[in-house]
Amino acid sequence: MATSPAERPRVVLRADGGRAAGLGHARRCRALAEALAPWAECRVLVEEGAGLAGALAAARELAAAALVVDSYRVSARELAAARAAVRLTVRVDDAGRFPLPADVVVNPALGVRPPADPGATQYLLGPRYALLAGAFAAAPARSVVARVGRVLVALGGATPAALMGRVARAVREALPGAALDAVAGPAGDAADAVRAALADLGDVTVHAAPASLRPLMLRADLAVSAGGVTALELAATATPAVGVCLAANQRRNLLGLADEGALVAAGDADDPGLPAAVRAAVAALAVDPERRRRLGARGRALVDGLGAARVADAMRARLAAPAAVGGAAC
Repeated sequence: MATSPAERPRVVLRADGGRAAGLGHARRCRALAEALAPWAECRVLVEEGAGLAGALAAARELAAAALVVDSYRVSARELAAARAAVRLTVRVDDAGRFPLPADVVVNPALGVRPPADPGATQYLLGPRYALLAGAFAAAPARSVVARVGRVLVALGGATPAALMGRVARAVREALPGAALDAVAGPAGDAADAVRAALADLGDVTVHAAPASLRPLMLRADLAVSAGGVTALELAATATPAVGVCLAANQRRNLLGLADEGALVAAGDADDPGLPAAVRAAVAALAVDPERRRRLGARGRALVDGLGAARVADAMRARLAAPAAVGGAAC
């Protein structure tokens, strides 16, 4: 139920952005802001620089009750100090090195465990807390076909054209007759550069910075994906996927999904053997519809798309507590 404007707490969400960071941090913060929207006023800040100065200035301006930080560029000391400025601090984490100085810690990777002594910090861990846009909560309408006719290739928001070329070529070699949907993210190489890298593959559509990947996922019979937020979205849409690790912070998530039978991990982006591994994985899945069905079903069982709502509910409960959770009163 929505609250009246006078009752709505204000929340500042600070995410890393830019080519080096990709889009995952911003997408998670926007997904959480969407879940908070029925009862809170949110401001999302996407910053390429380090530190919390901008977020704290926004928190003071808004008299914010809560600060959400999804950043590798904010130190533990800065985060701890921020607890004096707002009632509630939330840290969105990928590393799993606990404890962390926040009131709530969110890490959606499989296999992470809270510290032996969590203190007053609430740890929301595992794919039940994956911060995905609300559309991913809807049950996907998917039928598994005998023949793979369409493959989605999505390699993060900062798509490198050369890597896209290598991976898409491997898919084409495995499936000469399939249609390919390739995504060019807004923080990477230009869409024209991605098109040039794929020009000789035939039957490839390049999608430049689509607002959502969900429609492309639902059309795809198979996907090749980076190991961050997109891999979790593919799981939520029951899309069988081959995963590519683009950065160290994706490895835990990617391997956790692979260990649970929710995707096939092909290897790291900088591995010279990656194209051969992608080609082999795609070829094997193409002739095994039952395995594709199992991958999709397991992914959806793990990631139901309600993670942002669960985190928003936890934040609301903490803010409703009579005593201040962090430092300053609201």
